[in-house]
Amino acid sequence: MELTRRQTLGLAAATVAGSTVAATTTASANTNRWVRDTLRRMTLEQKVGQLFVCYAYGPAADTADARNTSLYGVATPAEVVAKFNLGGVIYFTWTDSTKDPQQIAGLSNGLQKASLTNTGIPLQISTDQEYGSVVRVGPPATQFPGGMALGATRSAAFAREAGAIAGRELKALGITTDFAPDADVNVNPLNPVIGVRSASSDPALAAEIVAAQVKGYQRDGRIVSTAKHFPGHGDTETDSHVGIPEIHHTREEWTRIDLPPFQAAIRAGIKSIMTAHIVVPALDPSGDPATLSRPILTGILRQQLRFDGVVITDSLGMKGVRDKYGDAEIPLRAIEAGVDQLLMPVDPGLAYNSVLDAVRGGRISEARVDESVTRILALKYEGGLVDRPYVDLSRIAKIVGTPANYAEAQRIADRSTTLLRNDADLLPLSPAPRKIVVTGYSPTNLATALQNRGATTAVKDTGTTPTDAKIADALAASAAADLTIVLTNKAWDTEVTDKLAKQQKLVNGLLATGRPVIVVPVRDPYDVAYFDAPSTTLVTYGSTVVSMEALAKVLYGEIAPTGKLPVEIPAKPDPNNPDPAPVLHPFGQGLTFDPRVTRLTVASYNIHAGAGEDNVFDLDRTAQAIKALNADIVGLQEVDVHWGDRSQWLDTIAELAAKLGMYPAFAPIYDLDPLAAGQPRRQYGVGVLSRFPLVRTENHPITRLSTQDPNPVPAPAPGFLEVEVDVRGRRVHVYSTHLDYRGDPTVRTMQVADTVKILAQDRRQDLQVLVGDFNAEADAPELAGLWTRLTDSWTAADETTGGPNTYPAVAANKRIDFVTVGKGLTVRSAEVPAEVPVAEAASDHRPTIADLSFRS
Repeated sequence: MELTRRQTLGLAAATVAGSTVAATTTASANTNRWVRDTLRRMTLEQKVGQLFVCYAYGPAADTADARNTSLYGVATPAEVVAKFNLGGVIYFTWTDSTKDPQQIAGLSNGLQKASLTNTGIPLQISTDQEYGSVVRVGPPATQFPGGMALGATRSAAFAREAGAIAGRELKALGITTDFAPDADVNVNPLNPVIGVRSASSDPALAAEIVAAQVKGYQRDGRIVSTAKHFPGHGDTETDSHVGIPEIHHTREEWTRIDLPPFQAAIRAGIKSIMTAHIVVPALDPSGDPATLSRPILTGILRQQLRFDGVVITDSLGMKGVRDKYGDAEIPLRAIEAGVDQLLMPVDPGLAYNSVLDAVRGGRISEARVDESVTRILALKYEGGLVDRPYVDLSRIAKIVGTPANYAEAQRIADRSTTLLRNDADLLPLSPAPRKIVVTGYSPTNLATALQNRGATTAVKDTGTTPTDAKIADALAASAAADLTIVLTNKAWDTEVTDKLAKQQKLVNGLLATGRPVIVVPVRDPYDVAYFDAPSTTLVTYGSTVVSMEALAKVLYGEIAPTGKLPVEIPAKPDPNNPDPAPVLHPFGQGLTFDPRVTRLTVASYNIHAGAGEDNVFDLDRTAQAIKALNADIVGLQEVDVHWGDRSQWLDTIAELAAKLGMYPAFAPIYDLDPLAAGQPRRQYGVGVLSRFPLVRTENHPITRLSTQDPNPVPAPAPGFLEVEVDVRGRRVHVYSTHLDYRGDPTVRTMQVADTVKILAQDRRQDLQVLVGDFNAEADAPELAGLWTRLTDSWTAADETTGGPNTYPAVAANKRIDFVTVGKGLTVRSAEVPAEVPVAEAASDHRPTIADLSFRS
């Protein structure tokens, strides 16, 4: 049932009953002698100037800039401040205000001097430093994850610490007000302007994060925090920069959904609240935007919620506030509605003079102006600006962007990364070096993080509107890589951001290749609903260095993903179905894994096709087949490293390694060709290809029956290859063998004994993998000692297909291609890939693949 206006007001009043924090925000300042004395001596022109917060162009207070002359009629930022008696300024990158910490602090000191010289009143210096997607002061200032990332951590402590550090850093630069946090509850996935700026779609979680941020900024960081955008911008499909959004919540819905974060901010002692240029008929049926609405700003914010801090408008240059009234009228209506500060009017001279004329003409009383100026002066006094208007440039490096601050930002980002899907069990990746294509939106930071972990990366930056040529380039690069990671930014938004849906085309094209692909929205998590069901999906809520480093940590299993969705993600809307889209990922979803588990994929591949017939062997096809296995280590059997004249004496394993970007090892079993002057001998043996650098290799002798002897007798012969690699500090011994057991149980017994003896030479804590091709029955009793010593991957895996005999067309005692593992290794899964037509196969053996892991 919809509540009446009286019931709703009663409910809201009850929720704030007993809370006196807001009422005391400026109570002490109102009686402060400096505020009273300053107000008493101010001229009307100075009072009106205090109501305005404007920008000025230029990196220093005394820098002349033609843009200032055009807009203000004076050349330098200092002259702008003096001409209009400004109460505050706002810094942007595009005004050249935020180049580096020393420049920012120098500008701040210069502007403070100009203001104090002109009026004796310090200047309020502000900026929009929400972090995440809204940042004005970049590195070396610490870059924290934004609102939705904080919501994903579910940690009020993190939110407060981020606000505290941010506040201290901004204050060290002379910035005394941060227009943050965003207190909107983003319940509309199609919201084009809020999205990840909001902490959550859940009012309670948003309120908790917002209150913590306010305490961090104000109590710990000692700057003014500004909650925005009142009465709540979270349920709109229109950007108020370019249109007039209309919120259709009932009073009850507004009280339940939009109010809690602002109420929590007020209880936390928020000193400033920014208005929204939105129409909310349930709160004010006049059709005026909230910025110009007395029922909303005075009736609800001032009287109902008892907020007596500073109310500032959002930019008055936005279309959402300019459509209904002219630029001269807007400031007057805002003041009449209850606004204290007017932010960035389109024509500052027109707005300033309009207010002056309205006071002189009696439309706005000077007492009303005094009311706002009192709040503004109190804000400055309580913030310490009167006693300490200047900052010490020599202390900046000790406060801004310190290693400790960076570490805290990284710790927060590490907790925010959210794993939504891992259907292919691709994560965590093994630590093996690999070729990775990083494409999509702003991939450089992630590529750097991956390179620091040994990956070879190809960076394909396609932006938010990829061209067909860039898409084709990314697809081509993906075909040659072991893995592709594609980053997206508002790929869902085909109205403004990506009108031709080219990001969707890029992602779906990559998914269609069948190659391993990881999809990561680095802004709005809603992107995932607009792709063809990617099997591996994570969300970072931001693309800064710390967020990309956190993503890399999760990908490689250095940390567990612990982020929980702070919003729900519905499926892509169906234009033919008016019903709400079903939920694809619910609020709170977030998968995880044990970061102490390290992955390792090992395959066995027999290069038998064309052995002895070099016209049949196809090196490119073999490389392609091995690449498709996507294994970290591949054991090779029946390797011919030198061939006849027609193949130009190819070194087979070296050629394969070069094509695959892997490290090779080869162990000859015997020579096929007699010695010939000037010619290498044709050698037959076993090999290993590894993504890991090889620490050591050895060719062990083992009992054999030589196929080169017409009357063979058992004797030791080489061809039992050992390769040692280091995997996250653990030594892994990989043995590759091709044993010709024939039908002699005695030889089999001797070979098994030799194998066990060789394996026993390794240190007890080392890991062992045996890869090879046995010509024997799987259940031959002579093999029992070997299968007891090692765990057969085929019996350990629950979903094995194909069995141990990977070439069933041949007798059962032929070609058992296998991967077996020793103590400490777990077989997560194992398979024999589906057969392909002989004409297309690179080998007449089907490979075996085992996905292994060990626990550190």
